[in-house]
Amino acid sequence: MPVEELYTDAFDARVVDWTETGASPYLNDSDLNYITTATDAKEEGDWTFPVSAGSDTINSVKLRLEARVTVIDCGDVDVYVWNGAAFVLAGTFTPANAYAWFELDVSAILTTWAKINGAEVYVHYTKSINGTCAVRRLTRKVDYTVAAGAVLRRLLVGVGL
Repeated sequence: MPVEELYTDAFDARVVDWTETGASPYLNDSDLNYITTATDAKEEGDWTFPVSAGSDTINSVKLRLEARVTVIDCGDVDVYVWNGAAFVLAGTFTPANAYAWFELDVSAILTTWAKINGAEVYVHYTKSINGTCAVRRLTRKVDYTVAAGAVLRRLLVGVGL
């Protein structure tokens, strides 16, 4: 079963309540690019991803974010994803005081390749006590199964038959 994990490749700045540092899209694979906020009820987005090379049966779809806070339990991050018709809550996580990865299963939301390729993400911070939240990476991870006939076709095309 192939697994494809892609970093975000674009930020459309539909909602800009956080502070951006570095170069857009801010949540790509870089320690130098990130977003931060210390203010309650702030949103930031939207991020998109490259078109998937995947096909056939979708086994699971996950969003992964790398985040931290400056004070333990100073807040939670809600993650919203576009399902093709509306933004829906994908899940919530509570960052620690060191960068760590958080994974949200969005398989029930992104149920087709069209929805996977059209996915957009934004984040919402709910502050509990004084502290700053930072997010610096965002990926979309798709586990899928290629049909046996498709594998054979790809192999035959690969050898020129």
